[in-house]
Amino acid sequence: MDIDWNEILVASDYDRTLANEESNFVISPIVVQKVNEFSKKYKFVVVSGREKKFMDKLAVGLRPTAWILENGSLIFFDNKEFVLCEKSWFERDRKKIIEILDNLKAKYSIGRVIIYIDGYGSKLDMLRDIEKYGRIEVNRNDAMILPKGVDKGVGVLKFKELTGFKGKIIAVGDSENDYALFRIADIKVAVANAIPQIKEIADIVTEKPNGLGVVEILDKILSGNFGKEVDIH
Repeated sequence: MDIDWNEILVASDYDRTLANEESNFVISPIVVQKVNEFSKKYKFVVVSGREKKFMDKLAVGLRPTAWILENGSLIFFDNKEFVLCEKSWFERDRKKIIEILDNLKAKYSIGRVIIYIDGYGSKLDMLRDIEKYGRIEVNRNDAMILPKGVDKGVGVLKFKELTGFKGKIIAVGDSENDYALFRIADIKVAVANAIPQIKEIADIVTEKPNGLGVVEILDKILSGNFGKEVDIH
């Protein structure tokens, strides 16, 4: 694969990628230090389904180039917030979805844009009526409801547009909601703890899990030997 190593954007998932479940998803100082070092030379964006208020608590000290949150529906960059959905989502569609969830007596929470549903990753048949108004995305055993046409990949492409970035994208992830992120990437990286389906489509699987796997990739890029050390198929 012909890669221009002078301009790189690493787009990394957060839960079970940058941070692990054993630490309750509080990011390790080792990972913080490496990401901050990397971000001084290249672009690094955190792409997560989480809300900003939780990231502020879990990722203290982390200074990526940008945050792409709520599964691509919000971008925080250069002290600005960009919302990636139409007004109809707030004025009509999300209200209809909430009515359906209330009728199902589902346990849910509402972010700035998207809706989070606990424990519905294996109960999608119960949520089919929602597809008239939004898009359902599974992340392990949970589900998220987003505006139609919005996902992690769309968020990263919007960031490219906002910044005029013309280089290569390296995506790092672990689970189902990273498919969209992988779709727009030039190189797809699965951390060692990723689900089998993500590993199968990855160009690279790290030797180490979670944040240490991300550090592994960043170290290789910073060394200038990434293109030589990895076998891109």
